[in-house]
Amino acid sequence: MVKRHLLLNAVTRSAIPGLLMLSSTAAHSAGFYLIEQSVSSMGTAYANGSAGIDDASTIFFNPATMTRLDGQHASGGIHVIYSQVDVEASARYNPDHPAISGTPLEDFPVSGKDETDTDLLAAVPHGGYSHQLNDRTWLGITINGPFGLKTKYDDNDWVGRYHALRGELRTYNINPAIAFKFSDKASVGFGISAMYGDGDLTNDIDVGLAVPPQAGGGPGALDGRAQLDGDDWAWGWNAGILLEPNDKTRFGLHYRSKVDLELEGDAKLGSSVPGVGFKEDAELDITIPDLVSLSAWHAVTDKLALMADVTWTNWSEIEEIRVKRENGVRLSEWKWDDAVRIAVGGSYQLDNRWQFRGGVAWDETPTPNDRLRTPYVPDEDRIWLTLGANYRLSKNLSFDVGYAHLFVDDPEIKNGEDAHDPSTGVTQGIHLLDAEYDASVDMLSLQVNWAFD
Repeated sequence: MVKRHLLLNAVTRSAIPGLLMLSSTAAHSAGFYLIEQSVSSMGTAYANGSAGIDDASTIFFNPATMTRLDGQHASGGIHVIYSQVDVEASARYNPDHPAISGTPLEDFPVSGKDETDTDLLAAVPHGGYSHQLNDRTWLGITINGPFGLKTKYDDNDWVGRYHALRGELRTYNINPAIAFKFSDKASVGFGISAMYGDGDLTNDIDVGLAVPPQAGGGPGALDGRAQLDGDDWAWGWNAGILLEPNDKTRFGLHYRSKVDLELEGDAKLGSSVPGVGFKEDAELDITIPDLVSLSAWHAVTDKLALMADVTWTNWSEIEEIRVKRENGVRLSEWKWDDAVRIAVGGSYQLDNRWQFRGGVAWDETPTPNDRLRTPYVPDEDRIWLTLGANYRLSKNLSFDVGYAHLFVDDPEIKNGEDAHDPSTGVTQGIHLLDAEYDASVDMLSLQVNWAFD
């Protein structure tokens, strides 16, 4: 009877910690940063970054680059992203967990499918506008979604369902900016971000553990559905410098601040088992990390330009994920490392209508090891290969197209290898998961640019 009550309490408590895996989500760049905010820049694997490109999408990466845009400019684009992820997994009950230790469930496998996938088709839109007020001052704005994730496992009965089923984090960023040109060689820019965040996470809970087999219960026999959702507005800022020592060379430096989101909404657990379930107000606190980008651009000839970018993201700034519920506060420890993205690329101006681009980038995962990876994030180091082109239809109208393929190192989850860490005294949850992922990402993107006198 004591063990049954212990199981009941453990099952109920496991609902929210499972959902806290939001913080370990994956996107198309490492972590949950969506770098896909410019099709023209994507053609060079974003190697031009904070050094700028000559359309309004450049404002997001460095507001100081607006000073290169005469008159008025507007850009709007969309990235269509297809991610293909195949999963092979196994799961078992944690013999070191107090609710499992000393029961027949020690080393007992979790029921469910050991193969599934998370194939997804998603679209990431963006837009920007710049207006030159005079020879020294520019105003601009970008609207985009710079951070986010979407994960959905196709099989609700896969063995990892107690860790993750569906997860989505959406951000919408409105970023007005101003830029000043001090001379032909130096410009600065500053912007304010109004960010809206909306999150929704779902996983199953093994409520059959709290029901005797004679009543239809048992491990994996009855599943409850836990869900956490919420939304919030928050503020941030960004600033950049553009240096142009001569007509053939420029350097850009850009900083984007962290944003603290407090997603207010509901936490709930639905179950057919009496006494197992709840619905209450909840708040999920998430920090969007700050980042720094340093870029260089150089015209080798009148037609050929080369560029490079290094971007550092401060993922280690996020020490914990905090969920505030009516019955207390629950924490999930954050153990990601800072990560670096390095890109090189080039562009070639074929004639007065066509420009072609290419690039390669290495994108480092912030996940330090397989044990800390979660199924909301099949995240690993990745290599970007990109191609792009710009076609100028007229003086005021041009189109950008881009394609990218991401080669992702095969991620693994090895939660089952360390059920209990004697050095910290931390014991993992009731269910342990080992999984192997085979992942790749393809993107096809289109952007329209307008210039007004």
